[in-house]
Amino acid sequence: MQFDALGDMNRRMMMQRALLLLGAAAVPLDAAFAARANGGPFLKPAQFQLLNAVADTIMPNTDTPGAVVAGVPKWLDRMLGSWASAETKAQITGALARIDAAAKAGKSKSFVALSVADRAAFLSLHDATALKTVPAPPNAPQGNLLAPIYWVADNGYLKLKDLVVALYYSTEIAMTQELIYEHVPGEWQPSIKATAQTRPWANVDLI
Repeated sequence: MQFDALGDMNRRMMMQRALLLLGAAAVPLDAAFAARANGGPFLKPAQFQLLNAVADTIMPNTDTPGAVVAGVPKWLDRMLGSWASAETKAQITGALARIDAAAKAGKSKSFVALSVADRAAFLSLHDATALKTVPAPPNAPQGNLLAPIYWVADNGYLKLKDLVVALYYSTEIAMTQELIYEHVPGEWQPSIKATAQTRPWANVDLI
């Protein structure tokens, strides 16, 4: 996996973004990290299975572990149940339902029943429709650096993708295996060659 535009990343920064997306910005960050081990599920089994398949398609295993191995679906499920606003819960469950309905309409199968390759191809086409930019409503909020607001055809799907990525980069797996982590203080290297295989650097804070 390569996300060159992400640059340096900090686990707490990504978690703050996830909490803002959930509508739960007042939740202590330590409690948010602990949600992976605490709390019960929010989604019904079929919904969770769908979330698992979607998250695996958004960030699959490649040469590094993907979202499912990092525990993102379970973590997101628990955060939905514990802290998400009613609006966010409706947006996420609605986005999942629309993905499944579109798969059934276009492929005559549920999204979960598709092969890994067909899921990827389908979701790529779904992106083009769901993430198509639309005009912002009158007097719409502008957002900020941590939580920019984009007006697209399916804002629930945009939020779902954003949460999967933000939670993934809040995990130890992402920070130590997907990104490059070097303990500080360490050896000073004044110049490091960048190649096509060079990974982004993880911020050293609280890894």
